[in-house]
Amino acid sequence: MTACQGQISKDALDNSNFDGIVGGTDVAVTEATAKQALNFRVLYDPQTTEDERGTTTRYKVSQCTASAISPRLILTAGHCISKREDALHRIEVKNEDGEATYFKASKFIVHPEYENGNKKYDLALVLLETALPENIEIMKLPAKDVDLGLNSIKAAGFGRMDGRPSFPGNVGILRTADLNIAKYSPTEPAFIVDQSQGKGFCQGDSGGPAITTIGNDTMVVGVASKTFFDDKLPKEEWNLCILQGEYMNVQFHMDWIDTNSKILSQE
Repeated sequence: MTACQGQISKDALDNSNFDGIVGGTDVAVTEATAKQALNFRVLYDPQTTEDERGTTTRYKVSQCTASAISPRLILTAGHCISKREDALHRIEVKNEDGEATYFKASKFIVHPEYENGNKKYDLALVLLETALPENIEIMKLPAKDVDLGLNSIKAAGFGRMDGRPSFPGNVGILRTADLNIAKYSPTEPAFIVDQSQGKGFCQGDSGGPAITTIGNDTMVVGVASKTFFDDKLPKEEWNLCILQGEYMNVQFHMDWIDTNSKILSQE
């Protein structure tokens, strides 16, 4: 069994055909989930051309997902943050007419343990230059000392709808799927979901929320990080996203999230 984690500096996902979440269901702009999972993209390697119509700049694009924990703060995966000097990180919010508004990132904090190579700490906080629209849901986070009793979560993301490398990725439209928990402990930095039933998160869904509702509170309990696949199969049969998926355990990381949210909120 091998893990697959998208690297933002390499994954220029094709966004000419849009879809996301393997085996998932499309989410309409008017649905609640569309206010809970955000389209987080990194534009890099700008190429400028000129013709009779004027100057055009085209970028390579890396796809991730995120969630808002304040009007200007988003929570995502550490590997979604590019260190390239030419990288432009932004949230894209579309209205019911499909028109997009862009919210540029101004500052990031990536978990230092992830920076040191520990992939169980694949988290980042991003400060936006301006506040998100009021209709975007500011997601609640779990208290550190509460028994969540997690058995399943709702995955949401803008990533690939097929984990086979030879098939089109089709990224950019929000989809969601309900996933069962395979392994969870509040004292562990990550938890595992079962993706063996033909649905789960994939590349481009990285950073996306694992959502659950407890009582009247809908909250983010996980941040999508990587998937596991059966590397014993012939390479042409590999499917990167239908065995298991690993989420960062938000409850475990609440001290870091709280501390660094306060730091960024002072900017």
